[in-house]
Amino acid sequence: MAAEESMAAEEGGTPNMNGLLDAVLNSVSDPMLVLSRDQQIIMANSAAEDLFGLNSLPAAVDKALPVSLAEFITLGKLLPEWSPDEEKTFIPRLHAVSPETHTTDDHILVLRDVSQFRKLSRNQYEFMRIVSHDLRSPLTAMQGFANMLELGLVGEINERQGQFIEKILAGIQQMTALVENIQDAGRFDPETGFYEMMRAPCDLMDLVAKVVKEHLIPAEKQELTIASVIADDIPIISADANMLERALSNLMDNAIKYTPNGGKIEVHLYIREDQIRLEVRDNGLGISPENQKRLFQRHIRIARQEHKRIKGSGLGLFIVRSVAQRHGGEAWVESTEGQGSSFIISLPVNGPNQIF
Repeated sequence: MAAEESMAAEEGGTPNMNGLLDAVLNSVSDPMLVLSRDQQIIMANSAAEDLFGLNSLPAAVDKALPVSLAEFITLGKLLPEWSPDEEKTFIPRLHAVSPETHTTDDHILVLRDVSQFRKLSRNQYEFMRIVSHDLRSPLTAMQGFANMLELGLVGEINERQGQFIEKILAGIQQMTALVENIQDAGRFDPETGFYEMMRAPCDLMDLVAKVVKEHLIPAEKQELTIASVIADDIPIISADANMLERALSNLMDNAIKYTPNGGKIEVHLYIREDQIRLEVRDNGLGISPENQKRLFQRHIRIARQEHKRIKGSGLGLFIVRSVAQRHGGEAWVESTEGQGSSFIISLPVNGPNQIF
């Protein structure tokens, strides 16, 4: 009976399962390996054979594969990406074989080829870097000449001319801020950014005082009150002060832009559960729970009638979260509509941020 069933399968009744599995594996362009429970490679598609030079199977995982991949499989070590060379980038994924298959196979390793996406990301970043860099020189020149006009260094100006110069300077400042945010969003992105953190002893108390002082004059123009509340037990941490300053400046800029005239902004620096928290509070219009969920995404701005005149790129809060995550922390918002908002950056005291 078994022989008859085998003949029927060969004559086209039921497909040969090994042949079917081979066809499925080789139809996939990404490298794939079938691994047994005893850490042996028992099957591989043609893409994997070419990538690893597999001439015969079975082959031991720790001998046939690079160390980082072997440890990812055997020890469960974290490996977000793996690159065999400068041109190729793969995202490794290990999938358990379902026990319903009644086979001795344990896992399937899939290496998703993301080389093209990484190349596009690098090209995009390089393009934005060049454009942003080339915009800085004319913006600096424009601001310099406009400042000379405003100071009357090239002749007296009347009131109306002064108003025009003020609008020109405001536009230049908006463009400069946009260029800086585009650069920071690309550099600081935890997933695709190429910025190398420059850790050094960082005094957050001094950093907060500096940023608050820089924002006093813009706040006074909108009749806003700025206050800082700093705990006295804040330790010096190992951090990138430039990144943290940019993050806090973005929070301050947002608070000033979105808090109605006559409002109040407070910057709090304190420790809670082994985390240093930088918190910017305002008594503005608040944010709905639905909008809070997507507020830190790229290019997200909340559409409100009260904010229609406010300019922005929607990158500020994305930068804030990126900076927090690059330091092993997180950023979020706590808000109630009609009562104001609190934007919080939380940084762990221990780990890489700790100074021993």
